[in-house]
Amino acid sequence: MRAGTSHTSQDDDPCTTVQLPFDLGSARTARQMFVSEVLDHGLTRGVVDDATLVLSELVSNALEHGVPNSRGLLDVSWCVEDERLRISVHDGGPRTLLSPREFSDVNLRGRGLVIVDHLCDSWYVDHDEGLRVTAELHHGILGTVLALTRD
Repeated sequence: MRAGTSHTSQDDDPCTTVQLPFDLGSARTARQMFVSEVLDHGLTRGVVDDATLVLSELVSNALEHGVPNSRGLLDVSWCVEDERLRISVHDGGPRTLLSPREFSDVNLRGRGLVIVDHLCDSWYVDHDEGLRVTAELHHGILGTVLALTRD
């Protein structure tokens, strides 16, 4: 873990929160930590790849459009629960309405929330002490485990 990075998780808590410096290198750090941890939960590589892209888009959007929180950091969290994987990015940005832009073949930017909207079962914005964007993906591990134990 690099300097300025804080990581919290407990054995009985399905969630991890990483406090990262508000700089571009944090996107890479978040992706590496995320992939390492969620692969240990038995998620398929396809789900991990989709979720990593979502995490990357949310972190990149926060770094490009947001502002650091009151501690000068960016909070990134993820939870692997039952059938869902939840990813959340929290910065100190102001209240704003977010929505995917109309997709255009000529515009090379502004596709992040289009990707998030396409890959996720749901996503939403919370304005509690800044701006938090949370995305949820179905991973189906519990259903797969239950089906295998019934056979």
